[in-house]
Amino acid sequence: MKRLVMLFGGLLVGSIAGNLWAFARVLRPVRRLAASAERLTQGDMTALEQQCGGIREIVNLRQSMASMAGHVQRAQAEALTYRHALSDGQEAERARIAHELHDDTVQSLVAIAQSIELAAGWIENDPERARAMLTMARTQAVENVESLRRLIADLRPPALEELGIVAALEMLCDETNTPHVEIQVTGNARRIGAAHELALFRIAQEAVRNAEKHAQPGRIQLDLNFQPDFMTLIVHDNGAGFTPPNTLDELARAQHFGLLGMRERVEHLHGTLAVMSVPGVGTTIRVDLPLDQVPQPTEHVRDPVCGAVIEPQRAFGSTLYEGERYYFCCPVCQGTFQRDPALYVANMQSNFVGMTQKA
Repeated sequence: MKRLVMLFGGLLVGSIAGNLWAFARVLRPVRRLAASAERLTQGDMTALEQQCGGIREIVNLRQSMASMAGHVQRAQAEALTYRHALSDGQEAERARIAHELHDDTVQSLVAIAQSIELAAGWIENDPERARAMLTMARTQAVENVESLRRLIADLRPPALEELGIVAALEMLCDETNTPHVEIQVTGNARRIGAAHELALFRIAQEAVRNAEKHAQPGRIQLDLNFQPDFMTLIVHDNGAGFTPPNTLDELARAQHFGLLGMRERVEHLHGTLAVMSVPGVGTTIRVDLPLDQVPQPTEHVRDPVCGAVIEPQRAFGSTLYEGERYYFCCPVCQGTFQRDPALYVANMQSNFVGMTQKA
């Protein structure tokens, strides 16, 4: 009996000791961790930096959660830095445009108006002088038009909307100051979505400007590759290069706001961006963008709206109408057709009949 009492007492003491250990090493640390997590949800990003003790698994869990909170905090700080830089850049661009319009365009228009007033006063007594003044006013007006065209092209290149990404990039290459700038197009070149064309153009424009501003390259190469369901843009220069951050998430802290803007554009279109650079060797920027699958013609066809001949596999888009598929060279023609398809189908049929009668 005495042995049973002693055994029972030992078990009781062991149970109490085990419960105390569990409370001190598991339950209490878990409660501390839960309280820290609650403060984290309320915005205290440093809450998980405080030790909560406990067994190794709890310590490791707190460290992992604290690391995640640190990543979130850094991402928030970088996003805030980028937003501030973007806002400052937008304000600087607005100031530049306002300054250019005021000091160039407005002043020139005022001078033209004064020239016309003077010419109006001379027209009867001194027609030759009036004619010369009007000629000068016309020259100023033409210069104004060219200046505004350059300003508009910088904001939104007309070639991009009218002719597509290939023509816009070719014009970009022609306007650079680098001695050797080339563009190579592979695959079936065609019009793609407006958002994709704008993103690719802005990325190429930013890459070329960055290279010319910071790297002083002797050569810049643009490679544009068209595939049925994706396309790739590669911009390479042999300039000074730089040491890129370990991850693109660190771009804001490294003050690479141009690259950060590229990433924003690419991620918006569910693409990928890779930046490779070596000091003294050069920089390569690669963009891969997925494209929507577009049915393509297997032979030469005509755009029903503008009549342009579309080569096999090079249509911008297509529309199925009354069991017949029609292919288009650009978004303008496709949109026009979709507003009144019967009109353009009838025109195609009448043109075909006319050609048959002539034959």
